[in-house]
Amino acid sequence: MATEKITVHRNRVAALYLDGKVCRYWETLEVGLDLSNLAGIWRAGLKLPVPLVTGTMPRVGQSVRIDIHNQTVLKGWLEAMNSRGDERSLSVTISGRDLAGDLVDCAAQAEGPGRMDRVRLEAVVGGLAQPFGLSVQRVVDTGAPFEVVAFDTSSRAIDVIEQQSRQRGVLVTSDGLGRILLTSPGRTRADEDLIFPAGNVRKVEARITQRFSDHIVKAQGRSRHRGMKAPLFPDLAAGSPARITGMGAHEERAACQFGYCHDPGVGRYRPRVYLARTSSEQTPQQSRSGSELAPLLQQSQRVRRPGYSQTQATARPETAARQDGQPYSLDDQAAWRMRTSRAGATAYVYTVPRLRTAAGDLWRPNQIVHVKDSVHGLDGDMLIGGVTWVVSGREESTRISVVPPDAYDLTGAADRTPQHGRSVRRSGTAGRHGK
Repeated sequence: MATEKITVHRNRVAALYLDGKVCRYWETLEVGLDLSNLAGIWRAGLKLPVPLVTGTMPRVGQSVRIDIHNQTVLKGWLEAMNSRGDERSLSVTISGRDLAGDLVDCAAQAEGPGRMDRVRLEAVVGGLAQPFGLSVQRVVDTGAPFEVVAFDTSSRAIDVIEQQSRQRGVLVTSDGLGRILLTSPGRTRADEDLIFPAGNVRKVEARITQRFSDHIVKAQGRSRHRGMKAPLFPDLAAGSPARITGMGAHEERAACQFGYCHDPGVGRYRPRVYLARTSSEQTPQQSRSGSELAPLLQQSQRVRRPGYSQTQATARPETAARQDGQPYSLDDQAAWRMRTSRAGATAYVYTVPRLRTAAGDLWRPNQIVHVKDSVHGLDGDMLIGGVTWVVSGREESTRISVVPPDAYDLTGAADRTPQHGRSVRRSGTAGRHGK
């Protein structure tokens, strides 16, 4: 049987380890960390000789470690494998995620009870992460304890974490090495700008899709007293609380609360509703009730509708900005939903032909970077939403995905992003060369 000559990989830039043993037959290797996904991802392409050398065939379930420039960037698991070949060689593609991937897939508390009392956000995340061997690092203040955190035992850990972190204005992400970070977006700045064309960017990809005009987050708050009937009836119109004898305005607002944010960059009526899936911590005086939603949506429906003047069309519903010291509200959650939706609909990916910046550091997500792109009209600060380090043969590159600076910000520190990309930021953000 003829055997194709396979060259053992000797690239010193990156190293792949399976169950602690170096894998020498890989040809391509990609590692990605992204703020929109809790877990980092990786993929490798292998070329194996036939007949196989003992111990060279990978297996699903193996532990994985990946080093780049002698720096460990990911620890995780081999989760999927595809192979094809002939009598001379075998091509195998293996992939997986970092250790936080199990939080994305698995139940939050398989044994129950699905409830935590008087706990801070870091205790919630820590309690859910601990069975999977993950630690938690709190980088920012997580606010007051939750009175009650309740969830179905069928809920995934990631769902519970996201629900609670939105109430505290905290970004939850993975460092790729088995640690969950409770942080905020854009706390540091990349030490190199992205310039295209005639700069350090080799190629660019842009994806711009339509967005939604109105973002509504609905929740049920706490009532000071309960009526004899349920607050909702089958024949009740959506968004209208059922009136119970003796129900005052206070109780009506507690029965049906919502948060609202309008995206002024959308030219027609395209609403979207999200469920908070947890009891709102807002007091009824701070919240909006269901009866207030209809006028807001009617105003949005008039935008650019035939028969209305330009003056009327530009009169868009406003969302009040959060003031310092105020608790995070359903309005804040709706605004966060609007910004993340906008980030998902407007993505730019820049490829630079190296793994490290000019200063010698690896490109990293969650950093502010100055982008000068005359082709797409960007000249200002953007947030690195994700990076993918790529090594193929002896070539290396980094794909850098950038989004508006306020994309993952629930605090109001970056509350508007003009078309050129530069955000208006309040106190507490990184300076031009802050680290």
